Amino acid sequence: MADATLIDSLFAAVTQSQTSMAQIAKYSLIKAASLLQEGNETEAVAQLKRCLALDPTSLDAYNTLGSTYLKQGKTKEAIEVYKRLISQYPTSADAYNSLGNAYVQAGNQADAEKAYKTAARMDGASTYAPYTLGNMYVQQGRLSEADAQFRKVIAIAPRDAHGYYGLSMVYNKEERYSEAAEQAEKSILLDRKFAEPHFELGAAYLGLGDKDSAYSEADVLKEMDGTLYSDLTEMLRSPKILASLPGTGTLPTFRGPGTLVSSLDPSLMFPNTSKDFSVIFQFDAEMDASSVMDITKWSISKASGGTGGFYNSNVTLHPETQVTLPNYPRRVVYDPDKMQATVFFTVYQNSAVDAEIDPSHLLFKFSGVDSTGKTMDTAHDEFDGFASKTF
Repeated sequence: MADATLIDSLFAAVTQSQTSMAQIAKYSLIKAASLLQEGNETEAVAQLKRCLALDPTSLDAYNTLGSTYLKQGKTKEAIEVYKRLISQYPTSADAYNSLGNAYVQAGNQADAEKAYKTAARMDGASTYAPYTLGNMYVQQGRLSEADAQFRKVIAIAPRDAHGYYGLSMVYNKEERYSEAAEQAEKSILLDRKFAEPHFELGAAYLGLGDKDSAYSEADVLKEMDGTLYSDLTEMLRSPKILASLPGTGTLPTFRGPGTLVSSLDPSLMFPNTSKDFSVIFQFDAEMDASSVMDITKWSISKASGGTGGFYNSNVTLHPETQVTLPNYPRRVVYDPDKMQATVFFTVYQNSAVDAEIDPSHLLFKFSGVDSTGKTMDTAHDEFDGFASKTF
């Protein structure tokens, strides 16, 4: 009888102690939450560790401690916390997803992929793991695998905008722009507040050559997401010739019809002579040097109307004396520091020393690319002196 009483007393004492430990653990968790609101992460971590020491099953303590470590950039510590969480809850898909997130932040893509795949096997009704894997595969260039993951998202949740957005990313990467636009539009219809599909739709329009529609998507993003707006407008930006730099080249582009070649330089006052002249152009972007210096990317012609006007005002009084220039420059020099191209070409004097030229209506056009491979803005890739601006 005495032994039974002693056992009952010990059991009561243990139960009371366990209850007390649970209460202290709960208090530590509450205290940690308060400390985090105050920005005191160091003391919050201490309280969370205390909580777990008293209650190793506290799901909230594991998740809060892991997320706090990730916020502090302590990925190694976060990974260990989530591994301990998995040891307590080995069938928890959320725990494996959290471990995968920690591996991603640590730059360990391989182990992150394993964690997400485990989570996907454990919870086939959740879109989190396949969607995250799809994004990871897009970043790694594993587009067919990304496609499969986003299709899983759509199969699980056909009314979820994210799966269609994911496919639009994949198709843009694969330059399947019509399909990318179709998937982005589906995503937008399902979630009007989701900014990312507007970016992909704009990129798809750009790939299809529909800049006006792409700019419309940029306008939408301007109100939704400043970063995506900047990214899309940068994609839409095309390099421009800002202007010819007056006074820096040797051709007087301000002189008009009837200019005697002999008046351009004393060396041209003699029969059958020639002289190299230059015009300097200022770009608004860093250009691809090899493209700029490729003479076949440039053309020299006589203005034939529009903004550039007409060569000789479209009336050639002395056709036999008019100078004809080569279609391409003689050479081009590019200064990457100043983003300037100096275009050299040759002007020839005739045997009668009465050759005429209209410098203001010599039309220069560049059809190359900038350092990122972007083609020229077709509204700013030509210049002549008459217009005094690019067009």
